[in-house]
Formats: sequence, structure tokens, C-alpha cells
Amino acid sequence: MIITVNGFFKKNVLQLKLFTVFFIICSSLYLMYNIFNINKLQKQYVATLEGIYSGARRFGSFYNNTGTVNLTKGQYIFNNVSVIVNSPVEAKILSKGINKLRSQIDKLTDNHIWTIAVFETSSHYSHFDPLRSVYLKIYDHIVLNSIVKNEGLKDTYQSFYGCNIKLTDIYEEQGTNAILRTVYYPIYNNKKLDALLAIDLNNSVFKNILDTFNRKQMTIISMENNNLYQRSELLPCSEVDPIHLGINFYTLLKITFLPSLLLMLLYLSLKKLIINKNFILRYDQMTHFYRRDYYENKLLNQHDFNLLIIDIDHFKKVNDTYGHEMGDKVIRDVTKRINHCIRKNDIAIRWGGEEFMLSFNNITSHQLTKKAQQICDAIALYPILDLDITVSIGGVSTTNTDFNDAYKAADQALYYSKNNGRNQVTIV
Repeated sequence: MIITVNGFFKKNVLQLKLFTVFFIICSSLYLMYNIFNINKLQKQYVATLEGIYSGARRFGSFYNNTGTVNLTKGQYIFNNVSVIVNSPVEAKILSKGINKLRSQIDKLTDNHIWTIAVFETSSHYSHFDPLRSVYLKIYDHIVLNSIVKNEGLKDTYQSFYGCNIKLTDIYEEQGTNAILRTVYYPIYNNKKLDALLAIDLNNSVFKNILDTFNRKQMTIISMENNNLYQRSELLPCSEVDPIHLGINFYTLLKITFLPSLLLMLLYLSLKKLIINKNFILRYDQMTHFYRRDYYENKLLNQHDFNLLIIDIDHFKKVNDTYGHEMGDKVIRDVTKRINHCIRKNDIAIRWGGEEFMLSFNNITSHQLTKKAQQICDAIALYPILDLDITVSIGGVSTTNTDFNDAYKAADQALYYSKNNGRNQVTIV
């Protein structure tokens, strides 16, 4: 019972070690795969924002080349874009440009644009898509100039290589509690600030890009701060609130546990299959002795031999009287008794139906004779399946000869044992 428990314990410890190896390999490879993809995801964030910035800059050109109409004080809607006029003014109708801009940015952000607004420096009128009450309360002439100054957007027309556009920090919109980031683009004409384009992005756009990326690339990149691996980078034209991307340790464990387990089971199954296949190729299924067709070639390359050929006496009579099933059982019991008499490194081969060959290393002729007699006595000592079974043994101990000659000598010795009354040993 103790041996069984120890064996069970050792087997489980080995499987646990094997699983640990597969788990380390799987988790390490998957971690590296995710780290590699963080770079791609960051490029996707940059590409999305650069697309928004490009659209904003093209809108500036549209603004500067759009004609005007006279509007009185009030609220107007052009192509679903609201225009708030505070006093009679010659106003630009920007609805077509805003619609095109929204269409472009909606594709980039998967419809995560909150609001597009254009504020005139004169504060006489503004455009909103859609109109939100928060804009009516917050933005006026003083606030607009403050935004341009605070966001470092003054005189951006002089900038050739820097950002003439700005992405704000994360903030919560009053009234709606929406979490936003705003893209500001000042529109200058003849060195004069004419208007400010504001594009409010719902901050969930970054989470949406992440979720879509994870789904397509089968990654587990996270925006959390408590990651096993983490990289933080500012987005283009922003100075605060970098994007944090990393790999969460517990998510990595959870995702790689089952694949590691399945790989371990697959490995064990393949290993068992290979072992079984090799066993079938090498060993006789009934006796677990080596197969003759497997081991004979090895014997042909030897030059020193200590061989025994063992044959079950009157075996045909056992088969004829009791049937082949009984004969097979006799063969199994005889080979078990032979196994108990030989060492682990001794070679046992099923040479024929009821004939077996044993090959010994580091043994003298005298020792070979004693070993043969021990086997003969062990089989005859007590009945097998209530039958008195005996064997005849012929052997040879020789050096500097080939296998065929050694085999003929052992076979002649076996023939002598059988003709001399059976149940005996002859060694030459």
C-alpha cells in the first residue's frame, strides 16, 4: 500500500512539474506576443488621432473658402447642424463641411464622436453637431480666447513642424457626466484667429479600439495600471493623460492555464502513443520479451556469446489437449518464471512459438550453466495451471565467432537435451 501511495504521489509530482514547464512556456510566449502587439496598438491609436487631426486641418481650408449669408438672431438648423446666432451677422454656413468631417471621423472612431463645434472669435454665432446645452452655458468670447492661450494654440500658423492642434486632458462634461477629451484646432486667416474647431471625443473610443484590437489579434492588452508589464505614452499633440497599455498578470494566468493543461495532456498522449508503438515494434505482446525480428540484427553484430535456447517440452500436446488459449497461458507463466531468474540487463527474446533465447553479458560458462539449471528447476518446481510443465535448454559460451555459428551450437545442445529425456540443460 505504501508503494502504491508513493508511486501515485511521484506520478502527480511529475505531472505537476510537466504542467509547470508547459505553463511557463505558454505564458512566456503569450506574454511576448502581447508585448509585441502593444506596439501595433499604439500605432493604431496614433493613426486614429492623426486621421482626426488631418480631417480637422482640411476643415480649416473648407472654413476659409466658404461664403457667408446674413442671419438674424436665433437658432437655425442646416443639414442637421445647429447654428446659434447671438446677434445679426454675416455668417459662414459650415454644415456641409461639418457633415463630411463627422462622416470621416465616425469611421475612424466607430461613432465615438460626442460633439463637433465651431466657435467664432466674435461670439456672434457658433455651429454645433449636435447642440448640447453645456456649450451654451460655458463658451463665450473670453473663454474662447482663454482656451487658445491655455492650450498653447496662439499663432500656430507660424508652426511648421510642431502641433498646430491640441488634444486636451480627460475631463467630465457637466450635466451629462460623459468622460471626454477634446481636439482643438484654431483656424487662422491673415494672422488672425477667426474660429476654433472643437471635436469632443468620448474617451471610451480608446477602450473601444483596445477591445476591437484584442478581439482581432487574440490579445489581452489592458489599460489598467496594475500590470505585469506596462508601457505609457502620450498621444500625439497632448501633454497629459498618457495611454497606459500593459498585460495583467492574473488575466495572463487565466488565459494560459487551460491551453497549458491541454498541451500537457496532448504531450502525455503522444508520448504514450510513441512508447506503445515502440513497445509493439520491439517487444512480443504476449511475453514482453524482445521480438525476434527486432533483436536478431543486434545479435548478428556480436562476436562473443553466452546464449541459452529454451523450448517448452510437449507444448503441442498442451495445445492439442487443452486448446490454444491454455497454451498461451502456459507461455505467459513460463516467461514470468524465466524473468524472475534473470537480471534486468539480460536479453530475453521470443524466438518462436514456444521457444525463447536468452543472451547474457559478463558471465562465465560455469555461471551460464548454473543460470540455465536455475531456470529449468524454477519452471519444473511446481505446476503451471495444474499442468506439469518442463523445459529443455541448450546453451553456448563462446568468443570470436559469429551469431550463426553460436546459434547452431546452442540449437544442437537443445536438440541433445530433448533427445536425452527433456527437462534438462546442455551447455557447450
